[in-house]
Amino acid sequence: MKDSNENIESAEQRLLWFKEYEKVKNVPAVCAKFGISRKTFYKWQRRYKKAEFSLESLSDQSRRPHTNPRATPEHVIKRLRELREQTGFGQKRLQLYLSIWYGIDLAENTIWKLLRRSGVDMEVTKKNKRKVKPSDPLFPGDRVILFIRTFEKPINKKKYFLYEAVDECTHLRIAKIYGSHSTLSALDFVQQILVTFPFPVRYLHTPLDNVFTSVSTARSKTHAFTLNLRKLGIKHFVPTKRQTASPTYNEKIKKFYSPKEFLKFNFNALHDAELLLRRYLTDYNNNQPRKEIGLKTPLSKLKNFAQFKEIERFETL
Repeated sequence: MKDSNENIESAEQRLLWFKEYEKVKNVPAVCAKFGISRKTFYKWQRRYKKAEFSLESLSDQSRRPHTNPRATPEHVIKRLRELREQTGFGQKRLQLYLSIWYGIDLAENTIWKLLRRSGVDMEVTKKNKRKVKPSDPLFPGDRVILFIRTFEKPINKKKYFLYEAVDECTHLRIAKIYGSHSTLSALDFVQQILVTFPFPVRYLHTPLDNVFTSVSTARSKTHAFTLNLRKLGIKHFVPTKRQTASPTYNEKIKKFYSPKEFLKFNFNALHDAELLLRRYLTDYNNNQPRKEIGLKTPLSKLKNFAQFKEIERFETL
């Protein structure tokens, strides 16, 4: 209240300047009487006239800038809040997905501060983190299964491999052809998964293979593939030897297995194989109803979730 009264008194005092000026019509005389400079008089006179002689215009005004050119735009903050609500991720993973999906680069500290200002309690991130159990209903990205296939015939006298990822919830499928089956190829495909799927991935299910884990050590936590997944915030699931021999396990995996007749074809060039693969994926994801998801297409299943309902077509890279 004190500041407000001082502003009113200051405005009334300045009003006396102009009342005096109306009487004497002499700026130097007014300035001498009230002990102000001509520059100060003319500054307030311009402001007074511009405001159509409003008393409020004679009050002190904050010198704080109206806008901050370095402030984070509102649409970026909105994207950040939406992604946080959808995933519950902390600032490290939010930074990754903002960069991949939206091309938005924010520092981890900035993300933390923006969310705190939005009323998000970042201290309880781990407590509220969603845990995916076998009996729970799935959401897009909760579990993604990775398959490795081999082209039966060489392309340009070279052996090629098909890496394929299937989302358990929606049955959305992406794939890429590689000239070698290695950990480097697998890690490159993980990047492809992150960029292509419109949702974050929580669990990645891979075959029991030395490319993904140490076969001699059950579910190794020190393998390069597992360590890189951990940096990306993705949990790695590898079946044990006993599980791979189990009919129950194989029956479950079979639901996501899709035969590829073109793996038997004789291609003259790698480009031809990639073109056919892209056509297959586009048709599969957008046009083919799947019995496992209630005779819906993978795209229509994805659009059942509110955050993805505006996606008109799912295209792979």
